Amino acid sequence: MNLTPLAIVALVAAALLGVAGTWSDSVGEFPWWRLVVVLLIAGLTYEFAAIRGRGISAAWRSAGRLFLGRVETLELELGNLSSRALTLRTLPLLPDGVVEADETAAGASAGDPAEPPPIEARELRLPARGAARTQVAVRAIELGAHEWPPLPVRVLGPLGLAWWSRKIGTDARSTVLPDTLGRRATITGSAEAGSAPQSRLGGGHELHQLREYRSGDPRHTIDWKATARTSRLITRVFSEDQHLEIMILLDAGRTSRTEFDGMSQLGHYVNLAARFAEYCGSGDDRVGLVVYADRPLRVVPPGRGHSGVLAIRHALAGLEPHPIESDALEAALRVRRLVRHRCLTIVLTDLYESSSTGRLAQSARLLAPKHLPMMIGLLGDEVATLADGEAREWLDPYRSLAARAYARQVRANIARLGALGALAMTARPEELDRKVLGQYRLLRAQHRV
Repeated sequence: MNLTPLAIVALVAAALLGVAGTWSDSVGEFPWWRLVVVLLIAGLTYEFAAIRGRGISAAWRSAGRLFLGRVETLELELGNLSSRALTLRTLPLLPDGVVEADETAAGASAGDPAEPPPIEARELRLPARGAARTQVAVRAIELGAHEWPPLPVRVLGPLGLAWWSRKIGTDARSTVLPDTLGRRATITGSAEAGSAPQSRLGGGHELHQLREYRSGDPRHTIDWKATARTSRLITRVFSEDQHLEIMILLDAGRTSRTEFDGMSQLGHYVNLAARFAEYCGSGDDRVGLVVYADRPLRVVPPGRGHSGVLAIRHALAGLEPHPIESDALEAALRVRRLVRHRCLTIVLTDLYESSSTGRLAQSARLLAPKHLPMMIGLLGDEVATLADGEAREWLDPYRSLAARAYARQVRANIARLGALGALAMTARPEELDRKVLGQYRLLRAQHRV
């Protein structure tokens, strides 16, 4: 119970009347202050009984399925089951793994809101036997199923003397899934994915076009019938469909707990793997997955089409970081046994490794002769900020030196992995999709896989 200003004024008035009655005989003849206190207690008792008898319901709309890292707007509906209007205040409580996000960021990609704002109380007016709604922008940061806690509310008494606290069960349950490609398909150019035709002279699967002969065109590509009809040399251009095999190696070990922009490194990698599989699967590429820590944890053989994408999304659902050192070499060995043909191997892991003989370098040596390994690591803006920021505290110089040493080691590892035949790069969370998909399209265009 929290007293309203009206009840506080009544208490102050009772105190003043008591003081005046003590010092004044004319006022003290009748115990006015006792009357005020009795009336206040009677009013609070009435409110307590009235509020307990009024039913209130609460429900979260559109909360059954959330996508990892995506800002979504949920609707909280509060219902009044009594025949009198109610005024109440509520503080939306979210389950672990879901945080409130800025409503202006709705529709933003994962990683945009760095720190969620504090949750604010909402005041609603519920009509008799009616309902009121309020919207809450949330962002899921952990995979899996989440139970929503009871909703705390404060109901204003009918006399306006106090706010009465109650807890309303919502029976809501949310399942957080890996994010989907969604509108990013238009940003990244989905028409270029998968089996997009590549123009090629000469033999192929399907005739793409006829054009005039150019110097350097092979003689066997000339279409002699079209040349005879037009009295000009005409060249046949065929389209060649590429169907690649791709393996995604996702590190779920100790370093995957590192937080970037309010979400763990594992969460960013899970979203990238799900979107990348969807992007490539739409073009009839075969995509597989190996989730590993000290050993392979989940393995999905390369699959094609919608069923292959669903198998990968199912394997990604509910992943959690494991507090153990990762072994990329074990995952690379599983890929060598699983895939017989040359494939693009995307390794999502922390690129910080202090030794050239580390397991990450060994995995690059193992994969490079037959496959094309591409190794991706996350690098937050905090490293650059700490490395180049102005010192304000006595520890800041040491933090700056540590950040510079970390960045220098990552750059050295990228160069070392490149010398071993791997493609290695780092990206900030907001540019992770663009960089990886851009490199993928470049490799397709260059026929490097």
